[in-house]
Amino acid sequence: MTNSFRPRLAFSLVELLAVLLVVGVLVGLSLPRFHTYKRKAHVASMVSDLRNLAAAEEELWNTVRFYTTDTSALELALSPGVALALRSADSTGWSAQATHSGSNSVCSIFYGSAPPLPPAVKPNVIQCEEGAK
Repeated sequence: MTNSFRPRLAFSLVELLAVLLVVGVLVGLSLPRFHTYKRKAHVASMVSDLRNLAAAEEELWNTVRFYTTDTSALELALSPGVALALRSADSTGWSAQATHSGSNSVCSIFYGSAPPLPPAVKPNVIQCEEGAK
């Protein structure tokens, strides 16, 4: 009876646990960065929709000489998850605020003599801030 030495073709349990530990640490380190990128993407979509709103309001004003709070009259196509709230509008100005369902950030803009909406403090400038949801 001869015993020949044969090499193992499998991993031990300790080796598998070590690999799982390393993978877990790498995932734990990358999650905060992923959330930061995701939040920035939500803010970018809100800013883009507010810019589109400003262009649509100006187009309407050039046609009929007043601004509106009716988004259907402006024929806006919003980004997925973005909600626009037009707070006030008349013949002298308008103000709007954008939120995203996946973020607690808020962006706003006002134009003309409309009352400013936080976080916007300068007319015609879109400003955003991280809020508490």
